[in-house]
Amino acid sequence: MYVIDLMPLNDVEIQKMSPVIQSFSYRYQFTQRESEILTLIAIFGLTNREIAEHCVIAEKTVKNHVANVMRKLDIRSTRMLLSLLFKHIVSFNETRPATN
Repeated sequence: MYVIDLMPLNDVEIQKMSPVIQSFSYRYQFTQRESEILTLIAIFGLTNREIAEHCVIAEKTVKNHVANVMRKLDIRSTRMLLSLLFKHIVSFNETRPATN
């Protein structure tokens, strides 16, 4: 098992980390906390327990936020969540102008 050092990150920095996740979150009307949890799952691969510890909330609260995200997307699995996010990333990158 490896440890990811999240200590230097605060909630605002996590939100700024990826414009594509912000775009995805805006598209599906996620709350700031839902977007943060999505980032912690997709970018850092954290478990619900690790997310709860990082956000200083109960693990059950994390599960509720994840369930809300799944409901908004009308999906039932984290794999599908990551698949939708990946498709959004590809689409997002295709629509951005190339920088050379």
